[in-house]
Amino acid sequence: MTRQYSTKCLRLYLIRHGEIEGANSRRIYGHSDVTLSAAGIEQSRRLAERLAGERLSAVYSSDLKRAIATAQSIAARHSLTVQTNTAWREIDMGKWDGLSLNDVYMQNEESVRLLFEEPESFQYPDGESFLAFNARIEESVKDLLEKHAEGKVALITHGGVARAIIGTALGMPMRTWLRLAQGYGCLNIIDWYDGHPILDLLNFQS
Repeated sequence: MTRQYSTKCLRLYLIRHGEIEGANSRRIYGHSDVTLSAAGIEQSRRLAERLAGERLSAVYSSDLKRAIATAQSIAARHSLTVQTNTAWREIDMGKWDGLSLNDVYMQNEESVRLLFEEPESFQYPDGESFLAFNARIEESVKDLLEKHAEGKVALITHGGVARAIIGTALGMPMRTWLRLAQGYGCLNIIDWYDGHPILDLLNFQS
């Protein structure tokens, strides 16, 4: 018997939050609740304008300030309430949270190597492992797809979360996820047809 494929499509506007205060310091942030910079607020405004003509049925967001502020700009144009969830947070970086990339490398060269070359075996000191993080995001995406079989939904989250969603959708090995550029305030679009994802746009910055 021939399988019948659904013509329903969910279009996910997957967005990284706008630029944060102190972005030039090259510090890494996981669960630290940092705020948007003036540039980040402007990026959020442009994203809201870019999506103003779309018929969004829901706007989801990480519960951290930088994501919520970006999400609120978008939701306001559609008279929607931002639905926040801790599940969409960035990976918990533990003791590394808030450190500069240079400090992390100087103090933990071997750990940094493991992060880039064998992330499936890596866990942030007193933080989250990549396997646990990926399981969290996969479950969250599954829940989202069950709630929205079709239509258009915006998800405002973090660079690591966006890479995990895109990398999984494309069947990329975890060690290659960091090759996916995700600039502040960038827009990605993924269409899900009957559970089958197609990446339509990557790292678009207006």
